[in-house]
Order: sequence, then C-alpha cells, then structure tokens
Amino acid sequence: MNITKENLDSLHAVVKIQVEPADYQQRVSDVIKKYQRTANIPGFRPGKTPSGVIKKMYGKPVLIEELNKLLSETLGKYIADNKLDVLGSPLPKNTHTEESWEDGKSFEFIYELGLAPEFEVSTSLSSKLPYYTVQIDDKMIDNDVNDMRRRYGKFSNPEAAEATHILYGEFQELDAHGEPLAEGHKTTTTIALEMIADADKRKPFIGVKKDGTVRFNPLQTMGNSAEVAAMLRVEKDAPAMNSDYNFTVKTINQVDKAELNSEFFDKIYGEGVVKTEAEFREKVKEGIAAYFTQQSDAKLRKDLRTRLLEETGIPLPDDFLKRMLKANQEKPMDEHEFDHQYYHVVEDLRWNLVQTRLAQANNVTVTDEEIHQAAKRAMQQQFYQYGMYDLDDAKLENITARYLGENNNYERTHRNLVDQKVFAAIKPQLALDAHELPYEEFVAKLNEKTAHELEHHHA
Repeated sequence: MNITKENLDSLHAVVKIQVEPADYQQRVSDVIKKYQRTANIPGFRPGKTPSGVIKKMYGKPVLIEELNKLLSETLGKYIADNKLDVLGSPLPKNTHTEESWEDGKSFEFIYELGLAPEFEVSTSLSSKLPYYTVQIDDKMIDNDVNDMRRRYGKFSNPEAAEATHILYGEFQELDAHGEPLAEGHKTTTTIALEMIADADKRKPFIGVKKDGTVRFNPLQTMGNSAEVAAMLRVEKDAPAMNSDYNFTVKTINQVDKAELNSEFFDKIYGEGVVKTEAEFREKVKEGIAAYFTQQSDAKLRKDLRTRLLEETGIPLPDDFLKRMLKANQEKPMDEHEFDHQYYHVVEDLRWNLVQTRLAQANNVTVTDEEIHQAAKRAMQQQFYQYGMYDLDDAKLENITARYLGENNNYERTHRNLVDQKVFAAIKPQLALDAHELPYEEFVAKLNEKTAHELEHHHA
C-alpha cells in the first residue's frame, strides 16, 4: 500500500491511497471462510458449501466492505501518525462503479482533506470588555431572608384566608358568561396572596374558606405573564392566559416564619458560623452576589466569544467544508437554509479552534476522573430535583457510567469542563470595564441582543 499527500494550498490537501491485492485479499479470504463455516445453503450440508460458491454469492459485497474498513483504518492512522489537524471528515474524490470492484485488482482512492489554519489568538483585546454586576440592595436581601424564614417556618391550616396565606386549589376556566367552559383549561396549583400586589385585587380572597370559590382573571390580577403561565401551567401565548377562572380553595396554608435566632442561623450555615442578624444578612448578601456572579460571567463569556472571533483572523477551507456538509446531508435543503446552517457550523468550528489554542496556551487539561465526577454531580442533581437525597453511592456510580457511555455524553462533558477551565484561566487576563447596575437594568443587559446575534441568530 502506498499513501501520498499533496497540499493544494495551506487549507486544502489531497491524499491518494494505492491499494494492491496483497493489502486486502487475506482479509477477504478470512471473511469468506467464516461465511463458509456458518452458511446454510440448499443442496449442501451446513459448513460444507464450497468456497467458490460462497465467493460467487458474497464475494463482491465482502470485498467492498473490507476495502472500506481498510481505507478507514489506513486513512485514520495516516492522519494520526502525521499529526494532521483536519477539519470535518475526509471527502472521497473518486467513486468506483459496481463493475470496477473485482478481486485481484489494484485500486486508487483519493480523499480531500480540509486543514486547520495557522493563527494567533490573544486575550489582549482592542478595547475593554464590559462586565456587568448587580447592585444588591436591602430589598433583595429582605426577600431572601423572608424566603428562608418561610422555608424553615411552621405550617398550619387556618379556617379563613388572610393576606399572608398561601391557597391551594383548583382553577376552572370560564366562558364569557361566567359559566364553566366545556373542555376549558383546568389545573390545581397554589396562589401566594402576597404575590397580588394590588390590595383591592387581593380583597376577594380575604376571608374565603375551604371549598369557597373566587372568580377572577389571573393575568389582570397578578400582571406578570411569566408567573401566571407557570401558575396555570400553560404557554404564555395560550388563549387560556386571558380567561376568567373560578378558583376553588382546597387548602389554606399559613407559614409562621422562623425567628431570627441562633437556632435558625445554625440550620442555614452550620453551628456557630453566624451569631448575629447583621452577620446573617451579610452571609445572605454574599450568597446573592455568588448567584449573580454566575450570570455576570455567562454574559462576559458570550461577549468574549464574539470579540475573540471578530479579532482573530481564522481562514477556513469554505469550498471544501460546504461540499463535505452537502455530501453528508440527510436530506437536501435550499441554499438560503444551507447558508444559514453553514454560518453557525463554521462559527462553532472557529470557536473550537480558538478555545483549543487557549487551552494549550494556558495548560488546561481535563482528566477522566474529572469527567466522571462532573457527570456524577449532574446525575446527583437530577435526583435532588425529585427529592431523592439518599441515593446509594454504588447505584449512582452505575448510573453515571451508563450516562457517560450514551449519546456522546462523555465528549459533551469533556467540552463543558474545557470551556469552564479555559474561562477560569483567561478571565484574570482580561481588561474589564465594570458596570454595577440596578437589578432591572442588569437583567435587561443580560437579555440584550448584540448586532451579531440580530444579524445571524435568527430562525
């Protein structure tokens, strides 16, 4: 077997593989013998069918299959041995007709390769990147403190509802005349009366007892479409969002908030860690800051990716990549759709190249054990969501191993860890322009679409 490579340019090469009969005939012969031992052909005893008969029946498909296996192994080894940094998958340049597949012939196979470009990437950008943090005010701290006090408080079931109670009951959608709507939306859920900010709109619920019914329009009463959609368990644009409902009370719940004392502080942060209310509020503030830091970093990562792709020139073999993608399409698509898909494919490809280069420059590595532990934490978190906190460790290990063996989860977990480690390594290197914003402005900034996204990230 003889392999040669010709570089057409810096991003494009052709590999020719000359295959002689000696390279494949033993492989074909071994498969034919295996077929001979197991074949059950009418007119011959099992295992006694002459090899010539087997070869006549199966010779050509066996030859094709073994040649394809040989080529795949050979080309893969050649790429690895020569440390070729290829993009996408090799593209066969010549095809052989069915008549050309004959045992004993010599074959030439030609493959096109897309090659990764040479480029430099630097975290010294042309200007500072914005870094947005949230102003943590007393109201945010109060809300978290009250939420903790409710979660660790004492529950009771009063006879009549008051403004601080939580009602559990059934929603029944009504028609324009206030009658139950045939096939209308129904669900059971809870309403925290404190969530109804307008005192006048809260009044119909005050004093209602078990099995009592209140007619109201959830969207008009509560105002927040996201909260109402979650409460009614419908999409935000569902017609049922705008209807009136009967809400029939099944249970009235009162939560007596936990006292702000050492017993409460110890439950939250451990014995003796927090001793005073001031220390407790400071701890709560730290927790809020840690939560929002994750969101600040997510925004920074998005902006950093956009900027690095803009400022790092990364040429790609576009003609080759487009032909390769079209050759591997499951079904044809029109040019507009293909161009849109291609843009995102090469954007991700460029980012992977940048990230790989940054990982190398910052000595970022990921071990098998780190991948295993990350997957194990993800599996554990899934069980926590269902209230399963005491899962046996041996069972969790088995679930983790099964997860990593399915659906490219190992590769996906590896990529996520590389992404996290690369960001942690380069964040201190970045020149940042810090902006501390009120919560509403902070959220708006996180959701803000860049010009790049508006231009390219559409359906």
